Amino acid sequence: MKSISGKELAKVLEKHGWALLRIQSSHHIYGKQDSNIRLSVPIMEIRH
Repeated sequence: MKSISGKELAKVLEKHGWALLRIQSSHHIYGKQDSNIRLSVPIMEIRH
């Protein structure tokens, strides 16, 4: 299975109707309207 980054996963989720609800530290929390399901996506920024 191919690995994808958190940023790539976030883009896919948003294309499929998921909305960013909040950000907690490095985790972006996504949800869908009319659903109690929440997804936590770790998004790490690499700083040089």
